[in-house]
Amino acid sequence: MSLAAITTLQRQLGEWADRDANQRFLQRDQEAQLEAALGDRRRRTQVHVAAWMLGTWHLGRGFHRVLAGEAAGFDEARCGQGLRRGSLRLRLAHQAPDRGGQPFALPQAALTALLGLALGDPGVEPLLDHLRALPEAAFGADDGLPRFTRELLRLRAGERATVTGRLGPYEALLAHWSGDGRMFAQRIADLLDLQLAAAASSRAPFDDPGARLYPVVAAAIRQVREDLGLPTPKVDHPLLHTNLGTMRPIGPWPPHPLLRRLELELRRA
Repeated sequence: MSLAAITTLQRQLGEWADRDANQRFLQRDQEAQLEAALGDRRRRTQVHVAAWMLGTWHLGRGFHRVLAGEAAGFDEARCGQGLRRGSLRLRLAHQAPDRGGQPFALPQAALTALLGLALGDPGVEPLLDHLRALPEAAFGADDGLPRFTRELLRLRAGERATVTGRLGPYEALLAHWSGDGRMFAQRIADLLDLQLAAAASSRAPFDDPGARLYPVVAAAIRQVREDLGLPTPKVDHPLLHTNLGTMRPIGPWPPHPLLRRLELELRRA
C-alpha cells in the first residue's frame, strides 16, 4: 500500500512539475505579478499571493528534482520555502495592529514553519515565534498540525509542551517525546502513514506539492531534537527511503532576486 501510494504520488508530482501550463502560470506569471506589485502599497495582497504561488512552484519542482536524483533540487526547494515564508511574514507585517484573527491559514503557516525547521531556513524564526506564542483560542477543532507545531516550537525553546486530545493524532508522539525510543519511532512512523494517506486522497495540508512526499514532520522533529542535543531513534518507513528521506540540503541558503526584494519590502513594513 505505502510503496504503491508513493509511486503514484511521485508520478503525479512529476506530471505537475513538467506541465508547461503550470510553469507558465505558477512561475512566469507570478514573477511578472511580483515585479509589477512590489513596492506598491495598493497591491500588497497581490504580492502576498504571488510570492506564495511562486514559492509553491519552486518548492514542489525542487522536491521533484531531488526525487529524480538531482541533489541541487534542494536549492530550488529552499528558494520556494523562502518565498512562501516571505509571503507569510509580509502578511504578518501588513496586518493592522487592531485586526483580530490571523492573516493566513494556520495549516499553511504550520507547514511553512515545519519546512523551515527541516530545511534550515534562516529567515523563518519570526514566523516560529509568532506560532509559538499563539493562544489556544486561535486554533480550530481540526487544527491538529498547527497545535502540534506550536508545541514542538515550545519544546525547542526549552518550554514544556501541553499534551492534550486537541492535538489529535499528534498527541501520542508528544506523549512519548522523552520515553521509550522504539515507541517514539513508531509514533513518527504512524504520522508518516497519516501524511501518506492524506496526500493520496488530496487532503489538506498534505495535498500541497511541497508536502506530498517530503517527510516534513519527521525531518522537523529530527532537527528540533538535534538542536536540543537529543537522539532521534531510527524510523523505518517507505517515505524515509526515497531521496527526500535519505538526502539533506547542503551549503548556504541559496539567493533568489525576488526573495531579496520581498525581504526589502519586509524591512520597510
